[in-house]
Formats: sequence, C-alpha cells, structure tokens
Amino acid sequence: MNNGLPYAKLKPMKNIFRITILLLLIVLIIVVMMKNKKEAQFEVDKAKRVIDSVPVSIFQVEPDSTLYTIETVGKVKSADEVFVVSQTQGEIKQVFVKIGEAVEKGDRIVQIDDFYARQEFEMAKKAFEQIQKDYNRYASLAGVDAVTQQQLEQLRLQLEGAQTKMNSLEQRLNDYIIKAPVAGTVNQLFVSRGFATGLGTPVCEIIGGNSVKIEAKINPEQAVYLHVGLHAILSTEFGHGENYRIQLTEIGEKAGKFGGIATLFALAPGERKSPKPGSIVNIRIEIPGEPRLLVPRRALTNKNGEMGLFVVQPDNTVEFTPVAYLDFDDNRISLVDNELNHTKIVVEGNFLLKTGDRVKVLK
Repeated sequence: MNNGLPYAKLKPMKNIFRITILLLLIVLIIVVMMKNKKEAQFEVDKAKRVIDSVPVSIFQVEPDSTLYTIETVGKVKSADEVFVVSQTQGEIKQVFVKIGEAVEKGDRIVQIDDFYARQEFEMAKKAFEQIQKDYNRYASLAGVDAVTQQQLEQLRLQLEGAQTKMNSLEQRLNDYIIKAPVAGTVNQLFVSRGFATGLGTPVCEIIGGNSVKIEAKINPEQAVYLHVGLHAILSTEFGHGENYRIQLTEIGEKAGKFGGIATLFALAPGERKSPKPGSIVNIRIEIPGEPRLLVPRRALTNKNGEMGLFVVQPDNTVEFTPVAYLDFDDNRISLVDNELNHTKIVVEGNFLLKTGDRVKVLK
C-alpha cells in the first residue's frame, strides 16, 4: 500500500528531476570550458609578457603583375622528320648506326652490296680511258692530215658517250652508300645486315636536332587566355631535368589531336638546346595580367567571425584589419581594396595575436 502520492504522479516528477540534473551537468561543463579557455589565454598573455614580443613572419604587400598560370603536359616531336629510303636494290652488307644515335648530315647509315655495280663501273672506266687515248692519238694525227676530221669527230662522240656512261655508273655507286640527309637522331631503323632492299625501301627515320615542336592540350576555358607568341617554360623528367624556353606558334585543332584544345609550341628564339623528341614533358604557361595585391592565404585570420589580416605598425605592434578579398589560387588571395598597399602583414604566428600585441620579425 502506497501512503504517498499516487504512482502516476511520481513518474513526471522523476523526469523533471533527471532533466534538471542533465542541465546542471551541461552548465558545469560550460563553466569548466570557459575557465580552461581563460586559463589558456592567461598563459598565452603571460608568455607574451615574459617574451615581450611574439615571433612572427611577415609579408610585404606590393602590387603584383598577376600571372595566370596554366600547367599541362605535352609531347615533343621533331619538326624535321625525315624518312630515308633506298635509291637502289641489293643486299645490305653493313649498318653503321643504332636507334637513338645522333648523326650529322652526310654520315653513313648503311652500305648496300655494290660488287656488280663496281665491276660495271670499272669496265666503263677502262673503256673511257682507252677511247681517250685513241682520241688523243687521232688528234695528233689530224694535225698532219693522217686522219680525217670526220674520223676524229666520230671518236670524240664515242669519248663523250663513254664519259657519260662512266659518270652515270659512278653516281649509281653513290646510291649504294645511304647517308643521312639531315643532322638529328635515328628514331627508327627498318633494316639490318642481310636485308634485301629495293628502290624506295624505307631504311630509317631521322628526327631533327634543334627543330622540335611540342604538342599539348589545353582546357577550353583556359585556352581563351592563349595567343600566338606567348612564352612558356618546358621541363623534362617532371621538373627534375632540363628547362627550356618555348613559344606558342599555333592554337586550335590544326595543331593536332592531343585532346582538349590542341596547341603547338616551338623552341623560343635564342634557345640553343632542345629536348629529346618523343619525350613527355611538363609545360608551364604564365600569362601576365593587371597588377593587383596578392597575399598568402595563410595570412588570413578569423577574429570573432570576421576575416582579416594583422598589419604591423611602425612601433612593431599589430592591428587586426578586416579585409575583402577574392580567391586567386590555392595559395594566394587577391585584396579587393588597395588600403594595405606597401604595408607589412603577419603570415606566420598570426593565430596567437590580438590588436596591440608587440611582435618580433623572424628573418
């Protein structure tokens, strides 16, 4: 038997009691957190008083000729791609080059068997020499009327025919030695020793030395910033190799189908070295823009929900200055107003500061 309140009335009172306890716990936690925050701030303020000044890094705000940067990749191609072909038929006796080997104009590439051609040339040469002796002897006899002018003229015509045949066979001998028509690098080799060639058989591909072109792709939204003549930097081995200055020569699909908006670059005037054709390279295009105030994004500080910068004063104290800004890239922001032009702002150590704090600039 229950001598107190009915059970139905006790249950709501228990719920009220639990809620009251929960609220008391929340209040207690908030009090503890505020106390800890005050103690932490006290310790920071105490440290500042002991140190006297907060060590910071600063940034000098100056107008910057904004560079809109486009980064992409490209493939190096030769502007002088020459396919060397055979001008005669025969068996290849010797190959003088390897793939990847640099050659100069006139260097030997392959030697084709010229045994029968040389035999024919030697016979033609001997025939020419014999007719030349006969002609000289007839010319002497014509001086004393021992032979007629008609006989001498017939021999002269024979001499000219023999000389023409000899020269033709000598030129044919030159075709058995295939030489590099341009300086460059052997990119492909289509023959080997013992290979039978015919007239027009491909022998090798030579890609030119300093005459290279770089084909790249650019996103359509970035392509609007490009114009012919724009300079860029090309780097090999993903930034760890050589750097080259290149110049934009073509924009559009006619430059090739490499994806996106096709572009074509060439080595910039005065660039003496060139990357190896066939390699994949990084291209960095910096496009000049209007001067603006660009500052490091890490300098931004949130104070009571307001974004701003700590500006260093002449007495080495700082003042928090709210700013309006635009995103420029991942690392920088662009200030909307020019009020902070030629000022110094804190870029490291700013989250410990408040207006009036004295700072020490780290070198």
